[in-house]
Amino acid sequence: MRVPTTIVALAIILGGASISLAQPNTRGAVELSNGTKVRQSPSLPKLNLTNMQREQIRKAVLTEHNEVEFRLKATKSAKDFTPAVGAKLPKGVKAQSLPTPVLSQIPELRDYMYVKMKDQVLIVNGMTNKIVDMFSETQPVS
Repeated sequence: MRVPTTIVALAIILGGASISLAQPNTRGAVELSNGTKVRQSPSLPKLNLTNMQREQIRKAVLTEHNEVEFRLKATKSAKDFTPAVGAKLPKGVKAQSLPTPVLSQIPELRDYMYVKMKDQVLIVNGMTNKIVDMFSETQPVS
């Protein structure tokens, strides 16, 4: 019995693919079929907001009624938390997506979120829940 060449070619292609997939990638990245390497622990680029951008965010979130309230059971333990750049949000505090008008004006914020807490606007890395920037919610940024 003669096996058609297309089946043999397909078997070679599939066999080769399974061999390359089975090899461990010790560099912590996945290599796509086009040779591009994709890191498995992606990090966001450093955020460098200008005061004008901070003011734009402050104005956009000022009317949002989502200030963290410490009388709620889920957030009561965060009452003693002091917000600081580099700190991770306490358990129970959930960050919000930035308003669409802000994201359309400052697209580099698409992977960031925000929290209004203790009269501060906290800009948070959406992957790590760490505060990357903060400014007054009530005072204009100059």
